[in-house]
Amino acid sequence: MVYKILVVGLKERDAGKTHLACAILDYLKGRGYAACGFKPRAGNSIWYDYDVVEEALSQGRLYGRDAKMLKLVSTSSTHSRAPDEEFINPFHRLWAEPPHIDPVTQVPHFILDRVTLWRKSGTMNLVVMNDALPVEYRYNEALFSRLCSSASRIFHVHDLEKLNKLTAEYYNLAAELVFTMMLGEYEFLVIESYCDVALPLPCTTLRDLDVVIGIKPGEIYVFEPEKYLTAVQLESSIRAEELSTAEIVELLKPVREVRVPPLRSAEIVPELKKKVPLLLDVI
Repeated sequence: MVYKILVVGLKERDAGKTHLACAILDYLKGRGYAACGFKPRAGNSIWYDYDVVEEALSQGRLYGRDAKMLKLVSTSSTHSRAPDEEFINPFHRLWAEPPHIDPVTQVPHFILDRVTLWRKSGTMNLVVMNDALPVEYRYNEALFSRLCSSASRIFHVHDLEKLNKLTAEYYNLAAELVFTMMLGEYEFLVIESYCDVALPLPCTTLRDLDVVIGIKPGEIYVFEPEKYLTAVQLESSIRAEELSTAEIVELLKPVREVRVPPLRSAEIVPELKKKVPLLLDVI
């Protein structure tokens, strides 16, 4: 059985999810386990993350800082090299600035999406270009030439209907394909959500977990996984939109709380790593 750890943010931005996920993976890696990070959905801004955006696009790829960090502490599977960023993060969105929803078209202000479908027969990279993005938020299209030339298929979005159709057809599928492959290759999965979303995969895909860990600056909480998933399923049955962790954890009492002081950047992962035995009973 694969031990599945879900890490969620208890605030929308800068909660500390990736640092905690990396600390857990590094801890497991040091003990010889086959462990992999998994961030089904991610995104970054072309303005605030241009270093990693330019690095990826120069290779004809698109990934973010979080996937890059998770890759460094994920172990190789029994029959492959260390996982690619696109395997750890099958769907990545490159945001314009500001990353809001257009009041007229209702299409988010993103530049493009990279969606990678992993199959044993081969990998398919899809690029979704946002043609509905207003002119004032557009960038030099030469930046994306290598990514587009290496893409298996390119889709152009002009309205919300087309975006929703592509999302329904490919986005969850990309995550589900990777998740299924990971279950056959690793002993531990550290699944990182995005923003403050309570569950990064549909309940039908992520049906069971071994531990749920929520983090915000200064505090880490461990939640009983069955109760957490039950709360998500209950709230999801009432309304269809994504649920925030705030809506879920208010229904639950944590089984463990761990305090963390402010830390220098270089100290964050090493210090969080020391807390891992307090968070995982199985190790």
